[in-house]
Amino acid sequence: MDIKNYISSGVIEDYVLGNCSQEESSILECVIANNPEVKTAVLEYQQILEEFATKTAITPPAHVKLELLKNLDFSAPKEMSGKIIPLQTKRVEQKTSYQIPTWMKVASVAALFGLGFLGYEVNSKNTELEQIAQNNTVLATKVTNLEEMNSMMQNSVKIELKGVANHPNMLADVYWHTSKKVFLEIKNLPEAPSGKQYQLWAIVDGKPVDMGMYSANKASTIQEMKSVTNAKAFAITLEKEGGNPTPTMGEMYVMGTI
Repeated sequence: MDIKNYISSGVIEDYVLGNCSQEESSILECVIANNPEVKTAVLEYQQILEEFATKTAITPPAHVKLELLKNLDFSAPKEMSGKIIPLQTKRVEQKTSYQIPTWMKVASVAALFGLGFLGYEVNSKNTELEQIAQNNTVLATKVTNLEEMNSMMQNSVKIELKGVANHPNMLADVYWHTSKKVFLEIKNLPEAPSGKQYQLWAIVDGKPVDMGMYSANKASTIQEMKSVTNAKAFAITLEKEGGNPTPTMGEMYVMGTI
């Protein structure tokens, strides 16, 4: 049930003021019975009108009552004389127009404002719940990916890549899965300078094979690289951003054999 539709259409206002058709009243009463939000809105609207009527009620002066009693004759009815005029056989129906008092119109506006605020609060809460659900979905996806990666690494061969002569104490790990998938974990390498990026290489039949670029912008330090078969060693070089078709040997940082 979209409560905003009822607010904009004025159905609740007409229902409380008694201006609804029987069909509209029946529909709204059914909605009220099955929708707590609409029921609460109607009750709040009625309460606002009652409180407003109570606060703005004016007690008539005492002399008005006295004047009214003077004009009313409660004595016994006198004998009627004169010509008897027969009643009309056909009843003439007079249509009367009902004018809504000004105070009630003001109360209606106030009530609609209150219902509008209620609708805003409901929509705000719905938005928060949707955001929480979306965040939970993203988190669940990350957890699933981590579990899959952890399972992969448990069934992988770990190759430790140690720093070469020009870059001692550098360290990275390669996890080579039985399905030939490769995962790279950089443990101790300096941050790549602007315009540069680390590139992983596999040594297959004595030749370097491009295994892809390591992205420092990703949240996980363990990243999946390209797949390879028959590798004998792995190495990492610092290349231009986007990589090179062949490694720059003078920029090799770590290497490890299987």
